[in-house]
Amino acid sequence: MAVPKTIFRLQWPKLPYNLRLIETYVGMIERRKAAGSVLLPLFLLLLPLLNGCATIPYDYPRTLSTALYLPEATSMGKKIQAQVEENHGASGFYLLSSGEDAFFARVRLINRAEKTLDLQYYLFSADLTGKFLLDRIIAAAERGVRVRLLLDDWGETAEMDRWLTMMEIYPSIEVRIFNPFGGLRSNLLTRSFGAIFGAKRLKGRMHNKAFIVDNSVAIVGGRNIADEYFEASSGVNFSDMDIMAEGPIVRQVSAVFDDYWNCVLSIPLKALVSHRPTDEEVQKARHDLEAESESLKKSSYAVKVRESDLYLLKHLVEPGMISFVWAQGDVLFDDPLKVINSDDRERTVKMRRELGAFLQEAQSELLIISPYLVPGKAGVQWFQKMRDRGVTVKIITNSLASTDSSVAQFGYMRYRKDFLRMGVELYELRPTPVPRGGDRFRIGGSSRGSLHAKTIVLDGRAVFVGSFNLDLRSARSDTQNGIVVHSPELAEQAAGIFNKDASPTRTYRVTLVGDDILVWVTAENGREVRYYREPMAGFWLRFSGRFFYVFIPESML
Repeated sequence: MAVPKTIFRLQWPKLPYNLRLIETYVGMIERRKAAGSVLLPLFLLLLPLLNGCATIPYDYPRTLSTALYLPEATSMGKKIQAQVEENHGASGFYLLSSGEDAFFARVRLINRAEKTLDLQYYLFSADLTGKFLLDRIIAAAERGVRVRLLLDDWGETAEMDRWLTMMEIYPSIEVRIFNPFGGLRSNLLTRSFGAIFGAKRLKGRMHNKAFIVDNSVAIVGGRNIADEYFEASSGVNFSDMDIMAEGPIVRQVSAVFDDYWNCVLSIPLKALVSHRPTDEEVQKARHDLEAESESLKKSSYAVKVRESDLYLLKHLVEPGMISFVWAQGDVLFDDPLKVINSDDRERTVKMRRELGAFLQEAQSELLIISPYLVPGKAGVQWFQKMRDRGVTVKIITNSLASTDSSVAQFGYMRYRKDFLRMGVELYELRPTPVPRGGDRFRIGGSSRGSLHAKTIVLDGRAVFVGSFNLDLRSARSDTQNGIVVHSPELAEQAAGIFNKDASPTRTYRVTLVGDDILVWVTAENGREVRYYREPMAGFWLRFSGRFFYVFIPESML
């Protein structure tokens, strides 16, 4: 008897896309009746527990709320409005390619918030940077700022639940969980089996990222809230990209947040977690946060932040202090109900259609940065049409050695030669990028790196920054968001980032000798070096790549 077709999501610390590997294993198990027969008794044993805890309180009372109505009534909003008028109604944009800049921007903006903070994330970790931001958020709430925190349930842990329930002691803080798992949320076993055998809706997750202050300034992009996204991890750090925006476009970002916040799938945390912290627990947690915040201020990471460009400017979002690019922009986003039924074409294709229409405008060049590159056959055909039109296509993605999702890399490997044969230039990130050396316009830091940015530059005149990966999960299952900016100036900055990161010291240029032999070209110690197999990838990674190449269902990638 075969195991029902499902998705297996098991939490891996700080590497959200390692769930792809688990999903792949399940997909393989589903094809084999013997394996299904082994797992079925365990499923039947846990079925009463899963059923008993699976009810989601969709009818739990909640209050409809929206973004700040008059952002120009705040001191920051008033200054920004003056800039908007000087720039004929355009919005301001600033690329955040440095992890330290991205972290400091969030801290500074929270500290300057007067009325509202709206945060929407796929992952929010209770680590060094995460706890520092929690401390700043609580400080904002203590001075009367309304806080709405919307998190996808996949990344939630028992520890994070404790911090969040403690935060909700403050009347102005509300936390909602998007598309929650049934069962005992703090129990990894029931969560995992609920993911395997639960409702189809659990396959789709909220992958959006938005950080909005006083409906005046917003940060959108690829970063979640965790050390590795801000170059604060002692291990792997993600090379990522955000865009900070101010002006009219922020109201569009807020409107999308409101849609998700007021969606039936966004459940108040109080409906999911029964524990209510005592006054003593709250005081201890507050003391612990303050202590950890002081510890961060004295850390080596704080030194790096103080050397960041935004910190050196001293005053964030002050007129004339930051070189915002003023231009017209558009917010792209998915319908929040996309996760319920991926077969509903209208909801599934919304952002994919909008992003596709943007890409279709390309006449000469597309520069693409995407950590996962699994286009499917239809995607390959689309790229071939672009090449037939004479459009130059250059792509930076992960190498097998740098990726945090080897399964997604195997999916990319299926199409790598197809890309090269049609003339697409492929660059794969080296896992040990060179130090930044004071260069703001560069992705990544000096420790071991893995690519996580999602950025597209079109014809040197427009830029997309968001959460959308060029893979089937982004297109069909998970909700996404992003911003398109129509600006040659910002496009030039983004292209500069691309070109520097595509250099031989930072990537492998993948080439094809003849019709079938792959060669990776890079520079080491000032000399050109060629690899004839996946660089810096051990035997097991290379072997498993060849093995899973045959067996992985593409829908799992």
